[in-house]
Amino acid sequence: MASEEKAPEVPDNQKIDKVPETILNKSFAQKGEDLKPSLHEWIDHPLSVITFESDQEEFFGCKAVPTQTIHDLSTTSYGKGDQVILDFGSHRVGYLSFHLGVDGINIDAPARLRVTFGEVPYDVTEDLHPCNTWISTSWLPDEIINVDWLPTDVEMPRRYSFRYVKFDIIDTSAKYEVRFSDVKVRAVSAVSPATFSAVEPLATSDEELAALDRTSQVTLRNCMQTVFEDGPRRDRRVWMGDLRLQALTNYCTFKDYTLVKRCLYLFAALPRADGSLPACLFEKPKLSPASDYIVDYDALFGPTVYDYAVESGDLETAVELWPTVLNSMIKALSHLDDKGKFNPEATKAWKFLDWSKGLDTTAGMHGLVLFCCKEINKLAVLISKPEPFSDIVKRMTVAGASFYDSPLGVFVSGPDRQVSWVSQAWLSLAGVMDPATCLAAIAKTMADEKSVKPLTPYAYHHVAESLARCGGEEQCLKLMREYWGGMVKAGADTFWECFDSADSRSSPYGDCHNNSYCHAWSCTPSYLLRVVLKDYLI
Repeated sequence: MASEEKAPEVPDNQKIDKVPETILNKSFAQKGEDLKPSLHEWIDHPLSVITFESDQEEFFGCKAVPTQTIHDLSTTSYGKGDQVILDFGSHRVGYLSFHLGVDGINIDAPARLRVTFGEVPYDVTEDLHPCNTWISTSWLPDEIINVDWLPTDVEMPRRYSFRYVKFDIIDTSAKYEVRFSDVKVRAVSAVSPATFSAVEPLATSDEELAALDRTSQVTLRNCMQTVFEDGPRRDRRVWMGDLRLQALTNYCTFKDYTLVKRCLYLFAALPRADGSLPACLFEKPKLSPASDYIVDYDALFGPTVYDYAVESGDLETAVELWPTVLNSMIKALSHLDDKGKFNPEATKAWKFLDWSKGLDTTAGMHGLVLFCCKEINKLAVLISKPEPFSDIVKRMTVAGASFYDSPLGVFVSGPDRQVSWVSQAWLSLAGVMDPATCLAAIAKTMADEKSVKPLTPYAYHHVAESLARCGGEEQCLKLMREYWGGMVKAGADTFWECFDSADSRSSPYGDCHNNSYCHAWSCTPSYLLRVVLKDYLI
């Protein structure tokens, strides 16, 4: 018997020896709870019964072929070993139900079914098990259910994220077969269908850009639940880095300021003993912080409050959260050396920026922390407070220039002087050099096949925005067409957690089946098109 492939190791930054004490702010926790939304619901039905055929021109190596209409489904009987795949036509988040009928002499044994939910074709065309990943396989979207008495209505109690549903009839008995009818999903979101439909169309005749905008909005809507979830399939919780990008996109589309405010209060309710904030939090069964701590996510709390205050006009909340904003920068600023340069060795805390393999985060983290200090200074001015980081900004700006390698014309990072897209992006967004120099550095890095490319839409967003902010609007559009447009051309209904056009299975988790194909940090093309590139597209 062949030995199983060794499972990927849990990354070192996921191994936590000791979790600092949380100092619960009950007042903020209650304010967050008071702002909890009632979710909107609507019913959707599948469009057809399908099978998948091999097609090497398709991104997933297969294409859907209808085998019968949904109206014919209820007239077809299925027995042991049979399979049926339904296509809802686009991505949904919600609760599946169906009527399970019967055709036969006696129901002398339970009907045992495996129900598999697919965001992309290979969720339902390949076996989910075994799954070679360091993330818990309990996230895999399948269930085995036993139905004792037929005919009956079946309601699946868990919420799922899917376009396709596959029913495998594991067993019935020799005396009967089952029939499926009234298959439907009770879809849920904090965004109502009316609000979704009322978003002003993107001012463009470019169909490709319009498709990016629509896909962004569907992605965001399906991630907007009782919090801004990172992914409705996995992990179903709010992460600070995702929240900032979701909020920016929400402001120019659905304009749900209350949900942003709720998430800000929930984070502010869970400071750790050193004043820092967790990277993500759990709502259920009660509000609690995750053990994860990410330096850059902690620093991004202040800019997220600033964006909220500017967009909503709610300065009262910004004033109330101001002490949390200052405290959340403590650990990030503790990484600065005497000259104001970021030192990644100051703590072992996780510095993320992206999942790209081998990424050195020194230069990128310097840029991100400097960016956050500048945004917090802007927030201070907005709420009539003294700018807290003026001196730090000056020192960090001078120190940031030392990452620039003049002969190479790019920013370098770490002892090996690594050149990466992420380093260029964050140092450019932080303004450590003039826009023309930064744009040239980004462009040169992107043209260098040896440079470290991003893996996630989270990092690609910051590259795209840095291009546009430095005067490279056309380069930004080109990148958007290639990257997010590549997902649309591959058949994406919603944008994904990870995407590499050269390797569709590339994942930081090992097996692709634990990827998320509706993921919050990928929703920003709407923000880039409607805000960052607005004047350029007119």
